[in-house]
Amino acid sequence: MQRVLRKRIWRDFKANAARYIALSILIILAMYLVVSIVGAAESVIIGTYQSDDEHNIEDGQFLLFIPMKDSESKELENAGITIEPMFFMDYEIEGSKTIRVYKERKEINLNAVTFGSAPSDNDEVILERKYAENNHLSVGDAITVGGHKLTISGIGSTPDYTDPKKSIADAMCDSSNFGLIFVTDEMYDILKSEGNSIQSEEYYYSYLLNDTMTDDELKERLKDLSFDAAQVSDEYFEEYWNQTMGQKEKFKAALADMSEGAEALSEGLSTLNDSSDELIDGFSRLSGELSLPKAYTDSFRNGITEYTDGVREAADGARKLSDGADEFKKETEDVIDGIFKYDNGNLQMFLPADENSRLHAAATDVEINKTSGLAAGVIIIILIAYVLSVFVVHSIDQESQVIGALYALGVKRKDLIRSYIALPSAIAFISGIIGTALSFSGIGIPSMMSSAYDYYSLPDVDIYYAPYLFVYGIILPPLIAAIVNALVIRKKLNRPVLQLLKNEQKISRGKDINLNRFRFITAFKIRQMLRESRTALTVVFGLFISMLLLMMSLNINYYCGNTNEQFIEDTKFSFMYTYKYPEEEAPEDGYKAFAKTMKKEIYGYEFDVTVMGITEDNPFFNVTLSDSMSDVSISSSIAVKFNLTAGDVFSVEDTDSERYYAFRVAEVTQYSPGFMIFMPYEKALELFDRQDGYYNVVFSDHALDIDSGRLISTTAKSDVEKSAGIFTAQMQSIIVTLLAVSIIIFVVVMYLMMKVMVDRSSYHIALIKIFGYRNKEVKKMYLDGNLYVVAVGALISIPLAKRIMDALYQPVFVANIASGVSTDFPAWIYPAVFAGVLVLYFIVNNLLIGRIKKMVPAEVLKNRE
Repeated sequence: MQRVLRKRIWRDFKANAARYIALSILIILAMYLVVSIVGAAESVIIGTYQSDDEHNIEDGQFLLFIPMKDSESKELENAGITIEPMFFMDYEIEGSKTIRVYKERKEINLNAVTFGSAPSDNDEVILERKYAENNHLSVGDAITVGGHKLTISGIGSTPDYTDPKKSIADAMCDSSNFGLIFVTDEMYDILKSEGNSIQSEEYYYSYLLNDTMTDDELKERLKDLSFDAAQVSDEYFEEYWNQTMGQKEKFKAALADMSEGAEALSEGLSTLNDSSDELIDGFSRLSGELSLPKAYTDSFRNGITEYTDGVREAADGARKLSDGADEFKKETEDVIDGIFKYDNGNLQMFLPADENSRLHAAATDVEINKTSGLAAGVIIIILIAYVLSVFVVHSIDQESQVIGALYALGVKRKDLIRSYIALPSAIAFISGIIGTALSFSGIGIPSMMSSAYDYYSLPDVDIYYAPYLFVYGIILPPLIAAIVNALVIRKKLNRPVLQLLKNEQKISRGKDINLNRFRFITAFKIRQMLRESRTALTVVFGLFISMLLLMMSLNINYYCGNTNEQFIEDTKFSFMYTYKYPEEEAPEDGYKAFAKTMKKEIYGYEFDVTVMGITEDNPFFNVTLSDSMSDVSISSSIAVKFNLTAGDVFSVEDTDSERYYAFRVAEVTQYSPGFMIFMPYEKALELFDRQDGYYNVVFSDHALDIDSGRLISTTAKSDVEKSAGIFTAQMQSIIVTLLAVSIIIFVVVMYLMMKVMVDRSSYHIALIKIFGYRNKEVKKMYLDGNLYVVAVGALISIPLAKRIMDALYQPVFVANIASGVSTDFPAWIYPAVFAGVLVLYFIVNNLLIGRIKKMVPAEVLKNRE
């Protein structure tokens, strides 16, 4: 009997080959997609973390105003902290590209050299990998920096620039126009001495805690670092110091001189007063010894007394003058301190590793892919299980009489269950193997990993063969198939043998519904849909899954496109100059501003938020400035990212002073390139305790003649235009993949389910053909009714999938991106998607006409009692 059952399996496969092949394609596609996405994420995460550990990635970094003293660094090293200077200078090359020059690292953030080797002399450099790839540079090529022609000896990456952004606050990197080189110490000193960099040298340090203290403890120690202006030899600093704190010192020196003069006068008059008393005593002794005439003695004594009284009054006045001078000095110093505000603390910025968006950027990014891939896998498995259950029900209904006969012959139910489970489980197992194998081939995980390599600067990492992916891809499909089939078959086989032999079916749903008001064909369509409601729901569910993937693809596409357009459109200025040493007066053609960088956390990521104080005449921002420090305008970027609207209250943190600032949103202004809080220039200075007239940012509509040594950075609109299209280029392959997969899943599920509908009705179709109905009329009765199912399902699924994707997009797919851009797309997309669904429906519908043509009246004779 087992032999008979085994033969039935093969006959079943041949009879329903198209159905099983379609099911196999669905499983292969699902396993390929999920295992590829998750496997690529695992490989990037595991590989980059291992590489970062091998190359001593930093625990954090900090920025100082002037370099540390040897004694200060030695003190920290004695406490167990490893510190390495990461000073750099930026140079402009090829007209518009920026190269950042570092010394070759010794202990922290070591270079992972992928091609070539480290520099062996002063004329050789290591070039950052992404810049090399995007500019088609290789080992042996030359690059000119600061007038020096340098040979590329090695190409690689470094752990602190996994996301090679020019600034940590940037929303994205532009590796075509910004890169890093690492030179010998001697070459760095040569470049520095020539002073050709486009901005002043930045004094960054990286550190390793070595489990000796926490980040906060180190930060507190660094806060105690101070500097003396005499230690700084930079000419721009000296000028800036003289304009600010130098004037303060002059005032204080003058006050000190005045106070010292008053005190000296007081001391001199006190001494004179004491001398006058001695003079009177001396005269009294002399007049007694000489027996001078009384009139002469009295006259002289009166004169001396008047003189002494005058001296005593002057001494008292001098003492009051001295006390007044001291009080005036103290009060004036307080006023001067209020006018000339400057923190001579050396620590300018402290950034632990977990707050640095450049570190572990690729691993953090693909972590989202891993989570969403696993979630999508669960949904697809549920879909496959549901499809399988429909297949099984259909198979049992088709072979009801055969099963009844086998029961009557004594075949046990468990043997029948094993027989019916075997084929779908085997199909699922083989399909899982194929899908998983494709995932680990060149078109799978390596291809998915390429998207990370296309954007991030990474070392070469090996594919990580995660054990759970093999379980997911190979074991889970047949396990799901076996469980679903066993449950459904057990329920179906739990019927009397006589019912099975007679092929008695349940009364179809909707039989009692009165449809007399409809024409016969219309009423027939409705009853057919009600009878096949389970299959119809599967089609709708498959359609919904497809729409989720499609909307994900469209959201990515329009997010990237909107980023590209809005970044360029919203950048009205031509240049933004950020100062380290501002001049006394802002450039004549520039618009001065004051910027303060804050922090705000969302979705587990911490982002830079800039409080920008701008003047009323600034033409580059469409902002209505209030008279309040608490009512502010915010950029559309931060409004989208943090879900803020007018009237909301939100807070940001100043990590330097460890203070929080709360603001109320007065308006949202269109500005997408950065997270900005706009307020009046004077109010910003008042809020952050800066002296009147201070500025650190200048906007302009043309290039200004500003000495590079004064600047921290220069942002040009052309830089924004170059980098704006990076997202679109990076995500193009994912957009196309998701679009293709969504179409395939929908077509396969719809074909399978509609074919089941037709097969289940084969007897009835053959019967009505006996009564003279033609294929065209049969198609209307049994297939065309599905149009309503697909149309209604699409009308529900399309907007629902869009809402779900919109709700998930910011927190799930771009949670780590320092930008907030709308994912809205034009209204015509909705009817276009709906039309596309209908087109696919008609294609599948026409494919199934051939199946109807094959059903002949003889089918009735096969199933007669």
